[in-house]
Amino acid sequence: MGAAAGGGLPQWNCTCSNCLSVRKGQPNIEARTQSQLALTGDGIDWFLVNASPDLRQQLNYTPELSPNPGLGIRNTPVAGVILTSADLDHVLGLLLMREFTPVKIYATNAVRGILQANSFFRMLDRLPDQSRWTLIEDTVRFPLGKDLSCTPIALASELPAYVRGEDHAGYSAIGLLFETGQGKRIAYLPALPSVSPVLMNLLSTCSVLLVDGTFWSEDELQRTQPGTGTASSMGHLPMNGPSGSLAALRDLTEIRKIYTHINNTNPILDMKSPEYRAVCEAGWEVAWDGLEITI
Repeated sequence: MGAAAGGGLPQWNCTCSNCLSVRKGQPNIEARTQSQLALTGDGIDWFLVNASPDLRQQLNYTPELSPNPGLGIRNTPVAGVILTSADLDHVLGLLLMREFTPVKIYATNAVRGILQANSFFRMLDRLPDQSRWTLIEDTVRFPLGKDLSCTPIALASELPAYVRGEDHAGYSAIGLLFETGQGKRIAYLPALPSVSPVLMNLLSTCSVLLVDGTFWSEDELQRTQPGTGTASSMGHLPMNGPSGSLAALRDLTEIRKIYTHINNTNPILDMKSPEYRAVCEAGWEVAWDGLEITI
């Protein structure tokens, strides 16, 4: 539903070459909304992964997620929302789901605590039992309707910038491992700080990987805006370099590998760039809004 990192492409206040190219309508680059995923095991119950600031637009552009007029004035095929972190880019869309429809929210205890401590998110509780929180834990699998399950994978412990460090000990952003009833797996890792041997072994069991494509290089954002952090300091493994994700995952040759959560500054967004060609030649795809995957 959305393949960009925070801010989308083009970003509202940015004049980098990618944003300028999109505004000029150049054919070698496509606009993208902020990172958002929807999954179903049966085509009836749909589960959102995170809730992006662009969620209203994304829902309206996805017919499968439209309300059914035969089921009354207020209804939705969205059966739940799974949060991978408390980052604003992943949770602000929850505020767009406050229109008196019960929402089941899957989150770790730390993420739930962060959001419930914020007065804005009380808008999700204007009716009794409107927000239905379900605790999820690292490595503990849980069902998602029929023929689909999910297992959280703890990845990074950096708190969002708006949260004080002492408030939520044990916080971790997570990745998600989805598994069908036939045993096929998809891994979704929108913020990947590193690839451990244990994680590598897990990824080798998957059919599809949706991997953190935020930055091409470690200093990409610093070169665009001095004073900002490096990729790794923000919890993102860059693609390029001897320890980047292209090198770290190069041996997974029989798996469909897709970069998503792509920052507007990343040169792979330009289909004429050498970085885009390098990614394609390494066997990777670059996600776009509306990409559909069936396993």
